[in-house]
Amino acid sequence: MLKIEKKIKNNGETMKKNSLAKTLIVWVCVFGFSSALSAQDMSLKEADENIDQELRWLKAESIVITEIATKTGMDAELVPGMVTVLQGKELEDRGIRTVYEALSLVPGINTHINSMGDKQASVRGLGGSFFSGNLKLMTDGIVMNDALNASGYATYNIPVRQIDRIEIIRGPGSVVYGEYAYAGVINVITRKNQNHVYGYYDSNEGYGGGGNLCCKFPEKDFSLNLGLSGFKSDGPDVEAGKDRLYEGFFGLKLGDFSNAPGTVNEAQKDRFANLVLKYKDFSLTGQYISGGSGDYFGIINVLPSDNKRVVILYEHKAVEAAQSISFSDFFKTDVKAGCRLYKYEFDRMEALPPITGLPLPDGSTMDITPADGSLLSPYYEEREFYGGADFIWKGINRHTLLLGMKYSETEMQDIWVDVNTADEHPGETIRLQGQDNWLAEDQKRSIFSTYLQDMINITDRFDITLGLRYDRYNDMGDYLTPRASAVWRLADHHILKAQYSESVRPPSFTELYSKGNSLLAGNDNLDSAHIRSYELGYIYRNPKITGRLTLFYSELKDNIEYPKYADSVGGYSIQYENIEDAVKTKGFELDFQHRLRHNLRLDGNLSFCSTEDDTGEPFNGAADWLANFGLIYKPADDYSLSLQYRYVGKRHRAPDDNRDKSNAYNTVNLTAGILNIFTKGLTLRAGVSNLFDAEIKYP
Repeated sequence: MLKIEKKIKNNGETMKKNSLAKTLIVWVCVFGFSSALSAQDMSLKEADENIDQELRWLKAESIVITEIATKTGMDAELVPGMVTVLQGKELEDRGIRTVYEALSLVPGINTHINSMGDKQASVRGLGGSFFSGNLKLMTDGIVMNDALNASGYATYNIPVRQIDRIEIIRGPGSVVYGEYAYAGVINVITRKNQNHVYGYYDSNEGYGGGGNLCCKFPEKDFSLNLGLSGFKSDGPDVEAGKDRLYEGFFGLKLGDFSNAPGTVNEAQKDRFANLVLKYKDFSLTGQYISGGSGDYFGIINVLPSDNKRVVILYEHKAVEAAQSISFSDFFKTDVKAGCRLYKYEFDRMEALPPITGLPLPDGSTMDITPADGSLLSPYYEEREFYGGADFIWKGINRHTLLLGMKYSETEMQDIWVDVNTADEHPGETIRLQGQDNWLAEDQKRSIFSTYLQDMINITDRFDITLGLRYDRYNDMGDYLTPRASAVWRLADHHILKAQYSESVRPPSFTELYSKGNSLLAGNDNLDSAHIRSYELGYIYRNPKITGRLTLFYSELKDNIEYPKYADSVGGYSIQYENIEDAVKTKGFELDFQHRLRHNLRLDGNLSFCSTEDDTGEPFNGAADWLANFGLIYKPADDYSLSLQYRYVGKRHRAPDDNRDKSNAYNTVNLTAGILNIFTKGLTLRAGVSNLFDAEIKYP
């Protein structure tokens, strides 16, 4: 697969369009339409047979089976709450490259980056101004959230070519999934049972490739699936505006020492490996996902030097063994046990550029930083062991019972920080540990959980799902989280849903134990955040059209506040704290899919979310309005053309941020593909992102 793209970020600087991508798109249009016209010479009998085949296919396609909501296979439209399933093949047709890009297609989800370039996703307004950890992120059911900041960064850069589908719950999912399933749940199911290789290039000097290997031995009931990929980019040459040095520190204007306005370091490097061995009902999964990025706008909103260097690095490793046991047609259990390792580090991040020889009123000079600037290199490593089992019983008439148990223990491993600003050794890089470390050492978190869910088929058209979860944390105490939902099939094409759910979000290690620096201060007296959510939904579905309307209202208590700049040098509070008053979100989500013909599909969604913090102001970073519109057209069997439109409304600022709201923006992406080019199985795709050069600013 070849991708040639134009990408605009941050301040909207235009990157040069690639003419090859345009040429391929025109070629697909001309030759695809020619092929379509020539195909119209078929007989009436053949046409009737094709119509019958299309209707059978449409009926089958309109039903998508998912396990994410209840851990039992169900029609995605009939599960409790609202679930979105994104198919990997369709994402390829749309020109989507990663999980992060795919999430922007989901109603109510807005993707964005923070000042350090961390990829984040807000669900119904939650996630912009608050620290990470509002989403439960999984890959093949293996949890990606770390205890350091619960981010799960490793998930977002998984390439679409490695994905079979992405399943998303919008709204709390703690009853089944526990901690961090606060605003939603995402499970990335990797592609298996396929052999292929691919490569791609984009106009931001990025290139990558990978492949999948599948080996099956049916006579031994054994299979092996291996997925590998890698990506590297120097990033686009995007210009940033003035940074905080122009605002001044200690009353001093330091704009002359700033790198801003200047180019942002958006270097990127990603690696992915996923191995699944399966023998009968036993499976063994191994995962390795690593990534790195530049330091973007800096850790304290002071622009670092752009040296096209990867500065922020993370690494996820996991091994999980799973066994499924069927005792009868009505009773089965799934048992899992595994180990997860996570590393996170900075490689000589420039917190401040060199600020030396600053003239003072008395004629002397002062050095604020060492000669090479203020550099820091924190390192963090954690290890988790876990095990659990799910029991599913259908032995009682019209009841499906799920009983689950899980135990996990996460423990800090190596932690240190290298700095060159220690008072006793100015300019010399030294390692700080123990009392001088950036994080309190030797912390661990153990969680014992049990949960019960009963799906009751009251009638053939009316179902109720009741759930309750109990969690015991060694450091946070005990919690009960309930869920109650109802699904009513009014008629063959009409479905009504209602749900009440709660969720708990424990503080991360960063929020609890950060110390010894001017950037972050933990608070070991923090309570867990709580959310109560109410949903009403209506679904219309026939073989060609599906439409959904969801109304939601959520109330959050004890939410953990994220400081605006998080540095004491600027005079801002750096300690995390719980917000005493409730914060609220409410709104609606409307989406549809319409297959006009077997080769032409339209879809879109419109989302509105009103947010209100404890002061009555909108959430920092939240956008009231989001919209998507997509078209996929296949003029002939081996040709595809996709158009994707995205609208993001104005994003709110914090009350003490004097800047205007971030402007709304519209983007249009165009992608063309040719299958079986030159030889069977060879696919060529090209696309242009942000076709009309929309200006997009972060943050």
